[in-house]
Amino acid sequence: MDEIEVPQYFICPISLQIMKDPVTAITGITYDRESIEQWLFTNKNTTCPVSNQPLPRDSDLTPNHTLRRLIQAWCTQNASLGIVRIPTPKSPLNKIQVLKLLKDLNDPKSLLQLELLAAESERNKKCLLEAGVPRAMIMFIVNCYKKGQIQKGLEEALSI
Repeated sequence: MDEIEVPQYFICPISLQIMKDPVTAITGITYDRESIEQWLFTNKNTTCPVSNQPLPRDSDLTPNHTLRRLIQAWCTQNASLGIVRIPTPKSPLNKIQVLKLLKDLNDPKSLLQLELLAAESERNKKCLLEAGVPRAMIMFIVNCYKKGQIQKGLEEALSI
């Protein structure tokens, strides 16, 4: 891929890689979602990595659909040169989805799904926290203990 000239605006300013899920911060600068979320949530930075302007961790990151489509089209046009098309990212987790899973906690699939979502991204962890998952897991564990069903779902609940 060294011989192929990648348009500069396809490159994330943090990772210096082609963006897979471009999002625009409140500063107006576009980053790959994974990179800016790691910058904000894992590294706990509070400034824009490019402009050094304040960037609250709870600020919204707006998907840049137009740029993603341009990147995908460019990848498709350059497929013969070994460029792999970036997949369309899946929709972010939302509170309603989490609440549906919490309703069905007695179903082992719900616990497993919550566990997988928590492991997937920092964004998901934040959504799970805001939806009250930690409290729900504590209540689930207490209820299992009271019913004498300590093994049923305990490992997943603790993992979440």
